[in-house]
Amino acid sequence: MRKFSLFSVLLLLLGLSLPSAAQSRVGFAWWNSPIRADLNLTREQDEKIRRIVRTYRDRLLDARNNVQKADGDLEDLLNDETVNPAAAKPIIERVANARANAARVSLELSIELRSVLTLDQWRTLVRKYAEMRKNQNPSETQVTP
Repeated sequence: MRKFSLFSVLLLLLGLSLPSAAQSRVGFAWWNSPIRADLNLTREQDEKIRRIVRTYRDRLLDARNNVQKADGDLEDLLNDETVNPAAAKPIIERVANARANAARVSLELSIELRSVLTLDQWRTLVRKYAEMRKNQNPSETQVTP
């Protein structure tokens, strides 16, 4: 019964982490990609975007590192000879909190960056991102704004 309970919790965590990854329509560093050229950014927009990215860089790196550390601890726990559900609870909390924080920081950055773009630029970005993903995985359907 305990193994089933821990397995259920792990499946729940996985299920909760997937929607957070899908919340952002454009979940990659587009400001460093060729897509950026298609947006026809003004000099002012370009400067604002660079400033915003710089202010979030450390927070994004810290969030990613915290997720990796928590995931590593969880992996170690799951690879142990026996699994102690009581010992798993704090690790599960760390994983959930680290992923939630990473999603929060990423979404805050996305909103800040979106505030710099015009609606047409945003729609172009979303369309180009969907095309890029479709080319990487032809079985996916295209996302529209």
